[in-house]
Amino acid sequence: MRTLALFSLLTLALAAASCKRSDVSVNQNSSSAPGAAAGKPSSVPPFATKEPERYQATRVTSGGDGAGASSEVFIARDGERRREEYRESAGARVYVEGPEGRYLLLPAKKLYAEVHAGTGGRGGGAEVPPDFSPEKLLNESRPQTFYERLGEENVNGRQTVKYRATVRNTETGPTLIESLIWVDERLGMPVKSETNASGAHVTMELRDLKETIDAGLFEIPADYKRVTLEEISAQAPGQTGSGRD
Repeated sequence: MRTLALFSLLTLALAAASCKRSDVSVNQNSSSAPGAAAGKPSSVPPFATKEPERYQATRVTSGGDGAGASSEVFIARDGERRREEYRESAGARVYVEGPEGRYLLLPAKKLYAEVHAGTGGRGGGAEVPPDFSPEKLLNESRPQTFYERLGEENVNGRQTVKYRATVRNTETGPTLIESLIWVDERLGMPVKSETNASGAHVTMELRDLKETIDAGLFEIPADYKRVTLEEISAQAPGQTGSGRD
């Protein structure tokens, strides 16, 4: 159970770090970080991550439950403005955030509602305990996690540096979790990962990554009707939980 918990948390961290706002500075010279040299593992991460101020991408996550389940989230950010579109079989739900507030949209029904602080946030899924936040997992030294720089590799036309991260009981103990992480160091975030533990395999990949943004992505269409969050919950039960992973 502990192994599966660590696996779930690390997988969530890798996915979230690819899109979540972070105060961690981008490592401008990862080759000088401990363990950055190829073939020299270290317990100190040889990279840092920070979400770009302006970009858009579709994050595809698959596997983990043995049934090949997958999920897609479209993410766009332009400074303080943000859009997250969760594409689900029951219909898409969209969260738009900016200085004027945070809103939940149901495109299929042309409805929207304001999401106030303290109403559960966004996205569906358990919250990550503070000690297992993406920033801590990916940017802080953790004695049980070891990192190794494997070299450069092209991923979907973007130049990345590939790393291996392994979680062990001790420095010489058996590997509990192994992740391959592809970091776009110019952007400062992971764009792909593959994680294995206890026979489960989870992949995360950012697709259609662009650094130009359409301002209309953060606007609420004029023909949408404003309702309460409770009314939207009635229209789409089970889809209006917290939004950002």
